[in-house]
Amino acid sequence: MSDKYSSDFKAKVALAAIAESREVIQEIAEKYNVSEEEIIEWSTQLNAGAASVFSAKVPEATSESHGDAHHAAPEGEDVEIALEDDDTIVSIGSGVMSDELNYSKLIFWSSFGTALVVIFVISLVYFSQYSLFEIQKEVSSESIYYDITALEAEQEEQLNSYGVIDPEQGIYRIPIDSAITKIAE
Repeated sequence: MSDKYSSDFKAKVALAAIAESREVIQEIAEKYNVSEEEIIEWSTQLNAGAASVFSAKVPEATSESHGDAHHAAPEGEDVEIALEDDDTIVSIGSGVMSDELNYSKLIFWSSFGTALVVIFVISLVYFSQYSLFEIQKEVSSESIYYDITALEAEQEEQLNSYGVIDPEQGIYRIPIDSAITKIAE
């Protein structure tokens, strides 16, 4: 069953399974208590030599005798990666996966947010104008009240006080109570 697939095809499928997503790398890093960068480095090393794993017989691994110790690649070894997918090459080079933006949602939420801000500002303007109008109306009504009160007080004073209206003709003002009493006598 494994003979009908080439070693290159097997390596490609195995690497696709290993490099499924950034979330899987994060989970693996947490599970084995290693950094994500180490896992990515090991994946690139595996990519370089993956075809040889399926093409030649490999002696049985003795890693169990070493336990869970971290093994580093030999220093000074150059690794060359041959990838066909440009997005993967850019992602590995920059260390991040590219995001596909949903422009329709982005435009919708931007427009919705802008509309809410505009409605809020217009509401504030109308509320401030309404408040100003109500204050002016209240001040105006109080002003008229004070004018009427002052006029009534002035008239009350004229009705209840003595004064000279026209000295040449002999016209004088007397309090209304006194005038009623004089008329009654």
